[in-house]
Amino acid sequence: MAHIKPFEGLCYRLEKPEDLGNYVSPPYDMIDASMVDELYRKDPFNVARIIQNKPQATDKSNKDRHLRAADFFRAWIREGRIERDAGPSIYLYRQQFTLMQADRPVSYTRTGAIVAVKLVDYEEGVVFPHEYTLTGPKADRYELLQAVKSHTELIFGIVPDTDRAVFSAISSAVPAQCRGFFIDGNGVRHSLFRNNDPSAAALLTRVLNDRTILIADGHHRYETALRFAKETNNPAYGYIMMNLVSMADPGLVIRAFHRVLKKYPGTEGVNVALKLAAYFQCADLGPASIDKVNDFLIDGGGHEMLFLDARRGRMMGLSLNEQGERFLADNARGMSAAWNHLDVSKINSIVVNGLLGLPLDGTTLHDVMDYVNDAPAAYNHTMSDANSLHGAFFIRPMDINAVTAIVSGKERMPQKSTNFFPKCFSGLVFNDMENA
Repeated sequence: MAHIKPFEGLCYRLEKPEDLGNYVSPPYDMIDASMVDELYRKDPFNVARIIQNKPQATDKSNKDRHLRAADFFRAWIREGRIERDAGPSIYLYRQQFTLMQADRPVSYTRTGAIVAVKLVDYEEGVVFPHEYTLTGPKADRYELLQAVKSHTELIFGIVPDTDRAVFSAISSAVPAQCRGFFIDGNGVRHSLFRNNDPSAAALLTRVLNDRTILIADGHHRYETALRFAKETNNPAYGYIMMNLVSMADPGLVIRAFHRVLKKYPGTEGVNVALKLAAYFQCADLGPASIDKVNDFLIDGGGHEMLFLDARRGRMMGLSLNEQGERFLADNARGMSAAWNHLDVSKINSIVVNGLLGLPLDGTTLHDVMDYVNDAPAAYNHTMSDANSLHGAFFIRPMDINAVTAIVSGKERMPQKSTNFFPKCFSGLVFNDMENA
């Protein structure tokens, strides 16, 4: 099954552990142009110059910025700004954070093991994707990989762990001394540790050798690295750096994307609240309040979803009725019953396609809905803009077992159905394939 090994990572040379914050960045697809500018100003050696190098007026193609990134990376190694660790190691990545669960603050700790994982095709049933990828980002990341010949960011993988052996092995591998740490803009504390004890790597290898890996984040980079390995036919490129987290880790958090439904052109006159009654048992919960949203998020209150009707300022508890069941069965689109019964699938199929008559392509879905993690933000936005909004659907977070069951059945999750929090930052460690 999954084949992992320790590796000789390259890390920033730190005068003090807290200096790590000067050099790190959110992943490349989470930083816009203004954030890149900010990271450039933060430190001349920030990893943003590698993962999202700024275009220059003299560039003849997009590849030029990646060649520039490679020049930076190699120069930083020559100058000793980035140093190679002596001997194969596993790296432990701990993230500590607090989230509001409904109206209550809850603290979490998530710990992953950063290791080299053998690249394999999805068809082998070892590494599973959970969402689809886009051609543009893969082409961009391929050019970067060609130029730098190093893994510069983490793939986030999660591992089934009913016996908690993986969680135990990762937890026991964390040494006392922290190499570096920082606190990001969301208040998440990130800590990096290194363990070069062969017994720790041996234990982790042993407990992972019969496991599969679900990619939680980093599909584009995984598929790019797999293509690069095949085209170069170089064994040194046959592994990719991944941060592996046990599914038994109490800090493995999936946040929900609540759906704010906009009055897409041509749908302005549709009374969504009225039409929902044809497909759902609708419980009138009275005037809208954030307390009712929080109560639903805590235990569901016997409802599958919550709908805030922007027109009337009232809330409804929704549960699929017989006609809704028939609609999903008649419009399954080749997907399994489990996939079609996801709350996000019900909203897409019944509301967007059935009630509003809109196609379910990615562009339309992003144009007709805003996807919001923060329930109070979705609530306030909906209550303040009834002229342009139909309302908001509040859903509970996806259960990791539901995600695993669907992905194991060779299906991928609908768009914006999962948001693993927090993101894995870039710049903690690099895997240099060129000199592996």
